[in-house]
Amino acid sequence: MKRVVAVVLLVVVLTIPIFAADVKYVPYDANEFPLWSIKLRRAETLAFGSLPITFALVNLSYGAATSLGAPSISNDGMRESLTLLAVAGTLSIVVAIADYIIGEMQD
Repeated sequence: MKRVVAVVLLVVVLTIPIFAADVKYVPYDANEFPLWSIKLRRAETLAFGSLPITFALVNLSYGAATSLGAPSISNDGMRESLTLLAVAGTLSIVVAIADYIIGEMQD
């Protein structure tokens, strides 16, 4: 039974491009989305896009600080990781806000 379902799903997935070939691409109109939603989307992309970089920097900074003698945040590894992720998330939001402020000052 599982093989039959897998074969049917495979056939459906492989035949979708055949039927979707007639779809025409229509570009977005310049006024299709309000300006606030475009700015919000940019901020969201910057915040989530900078999260891996800020997390790596926070993790490296914390590791360097603890190896130089700074006290650790917690004895629990999960709480420590969540704290580092929260700090990285806050820094990512700061990056998005800074980009928004710089963009508004240029306009």
